Amino acid sequence: MKIIGITGASGAGKSTFVKLLSLSVVDADKAARAVTKKGHKCLEELAESFGDDILLSDGSLDRKALAKKAFINNESTELLNSITHPYIKKVMSDEIENYRKTNEKAIILDAPQLFEAGCEEMCDFVIGVLADKEIRKKRIMARDNIDERQAEIRLKAGKSDDFFKERCDKIIINNGEIDKLKKEADNILDLI
Repeated sequence: MKIIGITGASGAGKSTFVKLLSLSVVDADKAARAVTKKGHKCLEELAESFGDDILLSDGSLDRKALAKKAFINNESTELLNSITHPYIKKVMSDEIENYRKTNEKAIILDAPQLFEAGCEEMCDFVIGVLADKEIRKKRIMARDNIDERQAEIRLKAGKSDDFFKERCDKIIINNGEIDKLKKEADNILDLI
């Protein structure tokens, strides 16, 4: 079974590209939500490190409160990653093993922080999805319902385009031209 890693900058349109590939997906964002549910050890560690004010009154995660603290500087972002990545990686590894039992020809590992979590070793091929910064900022604002200042903070917390260009096997540019994106997806599927 081939594992195709999909990563890239926040707001670049990775999810759109993943949908065009029409393969089974192991989704790091879903894994992250699973490990930050109320009662999970990962959430407990986050609260210990970032403070109980990242929790809602019912004990579940206040994602916006955590984001305000975690994306304020590189050290805080690294702390967040050092806590969450091992838990997320474990969930994804388990999902991959389940797919191996189904005889899938190929699957996608959709992981925005693929390299930061050390998950590139799980992949046969890694594709980086990038887009122009202003396009990414608008997408982040719309997706997360945040203002421009908050979107800028998230952009600054992320890795540069060069980071992805140096590490990925292939780079896809997604500035919203869906026909070009479909052609890129078809080219990838032809390689499988």
